[in-house]
Amino acid sequence: MIEGFKPLRAQAALVTGAIVVWMALMPPARAAAQPGADRVEAPSGAAPDSLPAGGPAPTGAAPSGPQTRAGERWSLARVVAAALEGNVDARAAHARTVQARGSALRAWSGILPSVTGQLIYNHIVPDKQSSLTVVYTPTDTLSGLTKREQLQTAEAGVRSNLFSVPAWSEKRRQSLLRRGAEESEAEARNGVVYAVKQQYFALVKAERLAEVARESERLARDEESRAEALFEVGTVARGDVLKARARRATTQLDRIRADNQIEIQRSKLKQIMGVKPGAALEIDPTLGEGVALPDSGESVRTALSSRPELSRASAVERAARSGLFGARSERLPKVVGDLAVDRSKITDRVSVSGFGDLDFDRYATEWQGTVRLTLPFFDGFALEGGMKSAKGTLLEAEAQRRQREVDVAVEVQQAWLSMREAVQRIDVAKEGLASAEEDYSFSKGRYELGAGTFLDLLNAQVNLAQAKQSYVEALADAHVAEAALEQAVGSRRY
Repeated sequence: MIEGFKPLRAQAALVTGAIVVWMALMPPARAAAQPGADRVEAPSGAAPDSLPAGGPAPTGAAPSGPQTRAGERWSLARVVAAALEGNVDARAAHARTVQARGSALRAWSGILPSVTGQLIYNHIVPDKQSSLTVVYTPTDTLSGLTKREQLQTAEAGVRSNLFSVPAWSEKRRQSLLRRGAEESEAEARNGVVYAVKQQYFALVKAERLAEVARESERLARDEESRAEALFEVGTVARGDVLKARARRATTQLDRIRADNQIEIQRSKLKQIMGVKPGAALEIDPTLGEGVALPDSGESVRTALSSRPELSRASAVERAARSGLFGARSERLPKVVGDLAVDRSKITDRVSVSGFGDLDFDRYATEWQGTVRLTLPFFDGFALEGGMKSAKGTLLEAEAQRRQREVDVAVEVQQAWLSMREAVQRIDVAKEGLASAEEDYSFSKGRYELGAGTFLDLLNAQVNLAQAKQSYVEALADAHVAEAALEQAVGSRRY
């Protein structure tokens, strides 16, 4: 039949169908109210390194709990400070440093003089055979029996090593071991800081990827609604609706996994910080592109001169060398001096016939000085065994120090290469994100005009979601690589 002669009822049906198709192809009211809501764009003049801080929750999603105010979010510096206070590795390293300081302080006992004092009280009751006592007076000589004798003595003594090379060697060895413990603590704290930064940016990446997942789910739901509307008017096949539903279900699963991953990474960060699992912890999810790549050679040179681990190995080697010198000096003579003074008060109670019990007091002061020279001749090979043991300790410390220098240089080089790769990935991911956004806009326009298939639109959505994920991962990995290089160089101490 010729078009101009169709019945009026058929023409009205065509007009109604055209209006329904036009309404289905129109963007949703939410997108119209927020231009660009279906894509991630960077601010004007800035790199697109920031995704929305909190995307709208999709329909049917579980509530995420009360939102923390911006002022209550934990910055990276605050998380690091809390971890250095509560992390068990940092606390254990500090405890070892305290122990080493105590050992170094105790080593002064072989050098400084020791001063002792005593108060002695003796009460003596002699038997009859030894109690006879003769008492001399200015006018006469009396004899009697001693009933008791009280002796009160105050003693003070000083002892010092006048010449002892091993004592000085041991003091130097303990001081070097204390220095090694302090450097080991610095290395442990740097390791804690790296672990915190690594987990912090893992949590940031999880939150940003969750935002991408929410955005992908929202787009999938919009496309599902559009496909169902077009299917109702007969414009698209049922296969397009099924593809849209499958795509929506896939994005919903991705969003559920992403939200769960946030809590997993948050609990890991709490564990490193040493806080209770139930404590609230909201971090700042900002990821910037300000990651500068330093010079490789300069990084290696700085690490070899300032890495705490190398300083600890050097201090341990020097301590072992001092220990060997001390073991060899055991053959040298030792000179020990003692000086003591006693002040005594002696009270005798004597029973004298015709006079009764009489008390006689007398005082005595005694000075005593001793200088002792000790020279070992043979002690059952104890000196030889001590020297061989100290020599072995020194050889082991030297080997470990050389190996640690090689390990640190390789570690810095690997960290630098990883950081370079991460920085390069940022530029590539940024370019891929821009291309994916443009391809999605192009595929969406072709599909709305009927020139493209729904499969092309779904592929563009998948590519856009993958590009966003790659960009977020590149940013987070760059910050983690920067922290790894900082820890490998060790020039900054916390």
